[in-house]
Amino acid sequence: MKKKGFTLIELMITLTIFAIFSAYLYQTFFSQIRQSFSLNNNIDVQYNVNKSLNMLTDNIRSYSSTNGTKILKSSDGSKSISINQNGEIQVNSINDNGNIVNVLSNFPESGSPPPSDIQYDSINKTLYFKNDNQNKCFNIDSVDFSTENKNGIIVITVSVLKGNVHIESSTAVNVKK
Repeated sequence: MKKKGFTLIELMITLTIFAIFSAYLYQTFFSQIRQSFSLNNNIDVQYNVNKSLNMLTDNIRSYSSTNGTKILKSSDGSKSISINQNGEIQVNSINDNGNIVNVLSNFPESGSPPPSDIQYDSINKTLYFKNDNQNKCFNIDSVDFSTENKNGIIVITVSVLKGNVHIESSTAVNVKK
């Protein structure tokens, strides 16, 4: 008698091979999904650190074209750097540890329109222009300014933390005229 179809053993072997292959594909698929989320996280962190550095650098440079005094504060409110109209720099120790810190402030001569101040919100970890709710940098862990008074160069360091991704980046601005 000739049988048509598969035996139970053949079906079990086929199902076992299919299950092993499916488990491999499942593991590979979710591994790729995790890598995609990690890559998006890295891109987001890099974007925010670069955007905040550009925002601060552009505003410090544009302030150097005004005749007012510029004040830079670290995000923890412990240090302040003042730059006068001649590009002379003065570093001060301060105690301004509120939830919102004016990281970059300008005090122009009377009659000059002031550029927008940049603020840091320590609770929401956000860096933004004071009067602009659209242009924000998120996940900013800290902003710091350092200088060697004699050379007129200010080093800006921004630290961004999101999940397990932490990036710290720096740039320098020459404020001497």
